[in-house]
Amino acid sequence: MGRLILDQDAFALSSLMEKITRVRVKDSFKDDEGMIYFVVNFGDLGKAIGKGGVNIKKVQQELGKKVKIIEHRNNVIDFVKSIIYPIKVEEVVEEEGVISIKDSSKKAKSLLIGRGGKNLKLINRAVKRFFDKEVKVV
Repeated sequence: MGRLILDQDAFALSSLMEKITRVRVKDSFKDDEGMIYFVVNFGDLGKAIGKGGVNIKKVQQELGKKVKIIEHRNNVIDFVKSIIYPIKVEEVVEEEGVISIKDSSKKAKSLLIGRGGKNLKLINRAVKRFFDKEVKVV
């Protein structure tokens, strides 16, 4: 994919996160409910969260919003697993440019898809920012 362009709001969010955690933020975005997602480099997730969650708590308190930190991976399958964590699924596979998240559990599928498909849209949005792939739940 080409260069990722951050709008002014995303840049401000990323700057605040970097200032508090001392971790470089690759990307940030919000969902429709206002939850904020930060994508950090591979290996920086623990430092971004902080000991006992101290850093993420500070960021959430400062922003007044819930925050989720996603660890970037160069492999799209591993990146999808990072996005959907802590949901455990049977398999994540790539077939003809489409990433399929496979699980026989209705609970896991409903968590992945979300009401009105909002969670699946969010997963696709995050994946498309770094990879030219579509994600489906089967």
